[in-house]
Amino acid sequence: MSATVIAASRDNAKTRCRIEDGDDQTSQIVRLLLRAARYRNCNEDAALEFVRRATELLDQHVNTSDGPAPTGGGLAPWQVKRLKLHIENSISRPIALHELAALSRLSTSRFSAAFKISFGLPPHAYLIERRVAFAKTRMLTSDAPLCEIALDCGLADQAHLSRVFRRVTGTPPSVWRRSRREASGDGGGRIIPNSVEAGSSEYLSLAQHGIKPKSAGMPEESGAPPDRSWR
Repeated sequence: MSATVIAASRDNAKTRCRIEDGDDQTSQIVRLLLRAARYRNCNEDAALEFVRRATELLDQHVNTSDGPAPTGGGLAPWQVKRLKLHIENSISRPIALHELAALSRLSTSRFSAAFKISFGLPPHAYLIERRVAFAKTRMLTSDAPLCEIALDCGLADQAHLSRVFRRVTGTPPSVWRRSRREASGDGGGRIIPNSVEAGSSEYLSLAQHGIKPKSAGMPEESGAPPDRSWR
């Protein structure tokens, strides 16, 4: 066995002892990566081992730094927050179940069960509900045609929007839009919905989707909170 291999083995053993003794996790990761850089040219196997162990520690750090584990079978608060934000930001495209499960660091089956406990609906139903809610916001705050709104909501086309919207609300989107505008006395134009607090998630989401919200107490236009749901 070469001197380099022996030195690498001793280095590895020393590092392992420090880790088992409860060294600061960030320092451990840095130390492992520095050792990997040290041995990358003279002992590739040792360098790869240091990188592998640094990666394991980093995964542990990421998995435990976001917050407590799920309780009562549901999702943890950090998971709920991350999912809501992701769905809100991705409302204009299809969202796959495995994509949401990966964000929550759960298997798809475990995720589906936990999601229903936390949100009160299965993932698919929740995404549909959010897409419909976002479609309502667009219909009331713009004169955009339904075919455009359908794409904005991540649906295939106007027919798809009509089917989904009617299933959720019991009314076709065109009828719903017209009745709401007539009820508001707007005469067919855009409705300025209730104001939202500046800086809130609703405010930021509306602005992100091209809807200029109105801060509470301000005379500008606003949009209602957006929605998220999949096809």
